[in-house]
Formats: sequence, structure tokens, C-alpha cells
Amino acid sequence: MRSLPISWNASEGGKTNHRSPLSCETMSPMIIASVEIIPVRLPLREPFVIAYASYPDTLSVMVRIRTKAGAEGWGEATPDANVTGETWGGTTETLRRDLAPALIGRDARDRETALHALDARIEGAPAAKAALDIALHDLVARSIGIPLWQLLGGRARDTLQISRVVSMGEPAEMAAAAKRHVADGFRTVKVKVGDAANPQLDARRVAAVREAIGPEIAIKVDVNQGWRNPGTAIQAIRAMAPSRPAYIEQPVLWWDLEGLAEVRRQTGAIIMVDEGCHGPRDMLRAVNLRAADLVNIKLMKTGGTLNALKLNAIAETAGIAAQIGTMVESSIASAAGLHCAIAMANVKTVEMGGPLMLAEDIGDACSWYQHDLVSVPDTPGLGIAVDVDRVRQFSEAWWTIDA
Repeated sequence: MRSLPISWNASEGGKTNHRSPLSCETMSPMIIASVEIIPVRLPLREPFVIAYASYPDTLSVMVRIRTKAGAEGWGEATPDANVTGETWGGTTETLRRDLAPALIGRDARDRETALHALDARIEGAPAAKAALDIALHDLVARSIGIPLWQLLGGRARDTLQISRVVSMGEPAEMAAAAKRHVADGFRTVKVKVGDAANPQLDARRVAAVREAIGPEIAIKVDVNQGWRNPGTAIQAIRAMAPSRPAYIEQPVLWWDLEGLAEVRRQTGAIIMVDEGCHGPRDMLRAVNLRAADLVNIKLMKTGGTLNALKLNAIAETAGIAAQIGTMVESSIASAAGLHCAIAMANVKTVEMGGPLMLAEDIGDACSWYQHDLVSVPDTPGLGIAVDVDRVRQFSEAWWTIDA
């Protein structure tokens, strides 16, 4: 194994030639020869403000897996210490030193086996694992000439409808932002709240948004654990009931599924679990506690697409509908989430709006969006053209791990 510092290839930046389904690469083993690890910083159009933080940009770690025959696949990790338990720098080092080396020499088609090997190497690190999972799926789907959604089970729907997020702020500012989004063609807005010291202010925030956008536009309320405990959450939810929120997302701390169940029982509100559900085991516990009506599935929390499918199967069996949520990823991970949403019949709402929120991106997924509707193409793999020159422009380093 070697770890190389940043270097640039004269051949990088060209378009990938997709092999036909009958190519030699398809019929022979897809042996992984190298994994490239590229931390990038992508600026946002405007700061993203939620209960626990304000973000001026997106910090991601891109990966590119290449086989001995020259096939490639792209993935992305967008960690958040408050959600995935990972930092940007820590994710980069985990990929370099622990996870990427475990893939060298493996057959990329054996995705389940590869991901079990990553779990055996290190506990947790879901965003880091998601990057490799996404890249493996992109590589295999590209090599056999099919879109990722087909590899995941086929189309459950033709288009997706997304909502736009309103960052936490003063009620009048949030109302104005929501009104702009509706004018741009969005029929649902997601309002960020979570003031544990003043839950009545959160109720005023939602009321101001409702007044600005009228009765027909749906409002989702995302607390991001901000109310912290069931008592505050119950008080806040009752205060904002006249604004008719479609659901309340993660009102209490992530570990308190019992408290989440209590909020659901006491308020009668539709409750979504997000930070409290990382993978299949958390989903099973939430089902047993009757803690939620909905679950927000994020590839960065689950460790990628395979675990997302497992989590969704448990939710669907229990009658809990799913949402595919965003960590404000670039075109790479956003495309992966959108492919999952297309393939899962149990997914009822989608929030993969990262390409709309970025001032600079490294792919072309933004072209998939028409107002609040998203069409996922039939092109192989993730279906995006990664601009390697732009990856280089926004990168902090570039390492190659190989044999």
C-alpha cells in the first residue's frame, strides 16, 4: 500500500467511456486496484443554519475507486459530528488508513462482502463507509451499463418531488425565505427550528411562515434535536399546532427514543425520527418503542445504499414511511440518494436538495431539477458527469491508495 500526496493526471477530467453490458470487464472479476481520497470544501449559496450549527460551506470527502481494467466509480462522504459522529479530517484519515486499504484486491461486484469487511475493520464511521459504498455501486452499475436505480431494484416512480429548506432565523426572515421558495415553484417548505430556551419563538417562526405562504403549502418542521427533552418538545408542538405542520422531525436528543415515543403519544403529532436512527438496529428499536410515524434515511448515517435498503425494509414492514434526506452533499452523494428514492416504493418524501444549495458543485446533477421536481436519468451508474478539474479546484489534498 502507498499513500501519495496531491498530484494531477493529464488524463483526468475526460469523459468516462461506459462499457457495454457484454464487455470483458462485466464478465471478468472487477478487481479494485486503487482508491483515491480527496477532501473538498464547496461554498454554499447562503449559510445553512439549524439548531446546533451554522454552515457557510459543505465539507466533503470524495473517493474514486478504480479497477485493474480501468473501470471507475465515484463516492462521497459528508460527515457531521452531531449526526454521524465524524469530522471532516477524521473521515479523511479513516478512509486513508483504515477503510480504503481493505478494498484493494477485492472484486467490486461483491459489495455486501466488501462492506462487511469494512465493518470488521472499524465500528461506526458511517459517512466514510457511505463514500465507498456509493463508489462501489457507481462502478458496478457503470460497468454493466445500467443506472444505479436499476441495480437497486428498478423504478418505483418516474419523478421525485423535493422541498426547500428555510434556515433558522427571525420569524420575518424565515417567512420571506419561504415565500421566495414558493414563488420559485416549491409546494413544500421545511422550516428549521429548535430553541430550547424559547419554544414559543419557534411557534412564532412556524406561524409567520404559514401566514406568508398560505394554507395550501405544506410545512415540515425540523428541530434537529433542539428542544432536547420531551417536556419542551410537547409544549412547543402544542403551541405550533394551529400552523398545521405536516410532521415534526427529531424534537428530542438522538439517543432518547423513549422520549420520542412519549412526545408522539402526548401530542398526537406525526413524528419523524432522523438523528435517532442510523441503521437497521436503530430502526428496529424505534419500531418496538412505537417512537415514530416516519423515518429520515440518510446515506451518510446508514453507511451507504445497502444499509439504507435494509433499514427501509424494516420500516416498510412496520408501516413506517421513509424520507430520503440530505446532508447538503454535492452531485455525487445527492445522485446516490435520488437513485435510492426512485427505487424504494416506501419512500414518500425526498429532500436531496444539495445541488440547489451549493454555489459551486463538482457534477451536473443540478440539471435534473425543475423547480420542485427531479428526474433521475437512465445513464449508467450515478448518471452524473464528475468534473475532475473542479474537484481539483476545491480540493484540500489528493491521495491514492493502491497495492
